[in-house]
Amino acid sequence: MSLVLFVVVTMAFTALALGSRARPPVSTAIGIVGLVLAVVLAVALVPGEIVVIGGGAIATTAYLRLFLVLGSIIGLALAISGQAGGSRRDAPTVTLGILASAALTLGVLDPRAAVLVATAGGLFGVLVTLVPNGGRVGATVGIRESRAVAVAGALGIAATAWFGRDLSGLDAQPVVFGLAYLAFAIAVALRFGEIPFHLWAARLADVVPETALPILTAYAPASLALVAVAWIETSVTPFATDLGIDRLIVIAVGVASIVLAAVAAFVQDDIEHILGYSIVGDAGVIVLALAAFGPDAWAPTRTFILAFVIARSAFAAWVAGIRAGFWTGRVADLRGWVRRSPLLTVTFGLIAIASIGFPGFAAFDARTAIVNDTLTGPLVTIVLIAVLAPIAYYGRLLAIGLLPPDRLVGRGDALHPVITRLDVTAVRPWLTATWDANRGFTTGAVAFILAILALATAGGAFGGPTAAAEGPPVLAGPGHVEPPTPSRSPAQSASPAPAASP
Repeated sequence: MSLVLFVVVTMAFTALALGSRARPPVSTAIGIVGLVLAVVLAVALVPGEIVVIGGGAIATTAYLRLFLVLGSIIGLALAISGQAGGSRRDAPTVTLGILASAALTLGVLDPRAAVLVATAGGLFGVLVTLVPNGGRVGATVGIRESRAVAVAGALGIAATAWFGRDLSGLDAQPVVFGLAYLAFAIAVALRFGEIPFHLWAARLADVVPETALPILTAYAPASLALVAVAWIETSVTPFATDLGIDRLIVIAVGVASIVLAAVAAFVQDDIEHILGYSIVGDAGVIVLALAAFGPDAWAPTRTFILAFVIARSAFAAWVAGIRAGFWTGRVADLRGWVRRSPLLTVTFGLIAIASIGFPGFAAFDARTAIVNDTLTGPLVTIVLIAVLAPIAYYGRLLAIGLLPPDRLVGRGDALHPVITRLDVTAVRPWLTATWDANRGFTTGAVAFILAILALATAGGAFGGPTAAAEGPPVLAGPGHVEPPTPSRSPAQSASPAPAASP
């Protein structure tokens, strides 16, 4: 199956869903059908297919296929969870648009075009916040989000355009190349809402449904981060330019985000903001990886990104399950949630293991490799301890859940399937009543399924580490593409560096 077909179908259903937004049930149905087709088409993709278009190409790799399969499953599961939990109904539409942009972002071989598509996909995601339930507040946050996405896109396009020039006769100072590297790294940090660029991302949790949050702040930025990793290895590393201060700035942003986001998540009063800051903290590892020059960082970074996206999506589904089951997101009101909901308790444990991990897990080993490749000396130990900080806010949620309930909030003790009596003379009312009676169970079941998927991905299932180690296809000349090679890093697979170094 062609990647072009995946993009066309997802974009077509995005347009249809947008065109029917005046009728929310129809738009939602179209979006969910589109997500089902996206799962089927992603699974049917054939790695190794290359479509040459003019002087460029669109290529399907094993990693791209896995990224789209997981993204489509995540999008479908979160859409179902959102409908059961009563979230806004435009999230499936936005998810389809972001899937289409992610496919093109990772499929095109020209980094300038990839950044442009990733920026367009991010701006499309602003639709979730520009049509908010809260009106003015959501519109303000949407404007801030669009500004962050636009600035990040401008930085990324400027950096890739600079290195896309003919450098053979260029006499430039190394600082210029350092600034281009720094611009792209800051673009990725902006898209993830890393500290100190986190204010817009922190406000996003106030207006965006929890089931849409990981799509906007984890999956969509992850596609840009993957482009940045490939671009740095193929365009920056071969020059061997001294990037001391620029690299230190990127490291500082990554470490600050890892530490401070965990602290912020620990002190939050509602679970949506805990979710938001957990994404920021884990994304700090990805930003840190942008400073890990060399072929050894390529596979661990891409492996960690896969685990990061699915683990945070599973956490979002758990948050939706808590909301639907207990009718609250305030941490203080969740006393006894562990005792009242065994399904969510098991799900919570799986998510904690998947996101933190232990030695032998692919995601854990990848995160450790990133830290070791980026830092030296005592700082390595400090950061390796810091990446375990999520234990603190997970532990706080667990401790609250183990306390005796001081009030009865929601229906946390009713998170099990409920079958109402069938009336053959009124099937539609029966279906509606059954759906309403099982909203809590549906969100809990979706969270449980995603938690298992997250645990498997973190453990290295589905061929993730193998696909992550495969080098990307490289444009070797007009109309000619060199296919990916498993045994080489992108820096080794890249076209020769320009004759004149910086």
